[in-house]
Amino acid sequence: MKKYKLILKLNHLVFWWYYKRVPKFFRKWTILKSIKILVDNYEHAEYRYEGLEKVVRNASKREIEMRSKISNLELKLMGVSQDIIDPLNKMFGVNLQGKSTQERDN
Repeated sequence: MKKYKLILKLNHLVFWWYYKRVPKFFRKWTILKSIKILVDNYEHAEYRYEGLEKVVRNASKREIEMRSKISNLELKLMGVSQDIIDPLNKMFGVNLQGKSTQERDN
């Protein structure tokens, strides 16, 4: 009989410890269902976080591409020759594009 009382007390301790630490929302269910919902909630949050990271990564990559296009268009509008830009491209390792000799001649 003492063994069962000890198991019961231990059970109460585990339940008290678990329900004390989870938010009120998870206290509506039994412990096993509550743990399953808690795990599902965690996995869903992790999935959303990965999706948001992917969106931010793609957006920053797209922004870099757009900045490059805008700077190339600005250089063409200012009439900067590609001959002047080529040494800078080699020196700094960038890919700026100005007006080519054919565009200037037209």
